[in-house]
Parts: sequence; structure tokens; C-alpha cells
Amino acid sequence: MLAEHLVAQSLGIANGSVREEWAAYDLEARDKTKIEVKSAAFIQSWQRKELSRISFNVSKKTAWDRETNKQGREPVRTADVYVFALLAHKDQGTINPLDVSQWELYVLPTKTLDKRKRSQHSITLPSLRKLTSPVKYFNLNRVVAEAAKLQKKSA
Repeated sequence: MLAEHLVAQSLGIANGSVREEWAAYDLEARDKTKIEVKSAAFIQSWQRKELSRISFNVSKKTAWDRETNKQGREPVRTADVYVFALLAHKDQGTINPLDVSQWELYVLPTKTLDKRKRSQHSITLPSLRKLTSPVKYFNLNRVVAEAAKLQKKSA
């Protein structure tokens, strides 16, 4: 939820509303772009001897429709854009999840995930880095808008 909040803040859409747990996507930009936020961290709150291997779940889901109160029949990716938020800081003593400089943010249009030949269920950090580069927190709004345009071109 913190990653979703940070992304919403960066996009200028954090309005203090309660998160809808079963929504088909996490956020909606002002231009109606649907955004899915996936998060991970090298350091966990529980004791570990090594840093976590980073992988994001990107599997298709049957979406719940709030207006009809029904579950979809076919698994799909309902978001237009995915934002992968990695708390990339690697020092337990100085980690601060509220420090946006400790996050790496990666943005992909959903069509990029749909076209992947590898797993349709998850994407590892090395695979993600082959597809895109990290974005600074303060540039996220522009990069999400660009990814949304790419997504809509193929629709």
C-alpha cells in the first residue's frame, strides 16, 4: 500500500480516499489511465541473511466489476500501465521507505507484458531491466503518460 501511495503522490492523484481492495487495478490517473502498482524490496522486515531476489507477480486475473458486483470470466490484465516499485536500498540500518530516493520505479505499458515470450505470471528484476530503465520519482507522471499513449496506440 505504501508503494501505491507513493506512486499516487507522484502522479498527483493521492486524494486520501480509501483503497478499494478488490478493484481490477490500483490507481486511475486524471486522464483515466488505469495503473497497476507492483512492489518489492531487497530488505524485508523479517531477518534474512541475504537480500531478497526480486520478482513481480504480473499474472492475468479475473477482475471484479464494482458496478455489476460480478467477477469476470476470462483472466486479463485490466490496467493500461504497470508501475514496478522497488525499494532498492540495501542497508538495513539506513533504509527509509518514505525516502523516495531509495526507490527504483519502472514503467511498462501492459502490451509489453502481454507480448513477452517468457513467463506471463511473473517478471524478474533482470528481465524488467532489459525492457525498461528506472525512472526518478519526480519524472513518473510524464513516463506513465508516455506509456499510456503507447498502450492506447495498439488498442
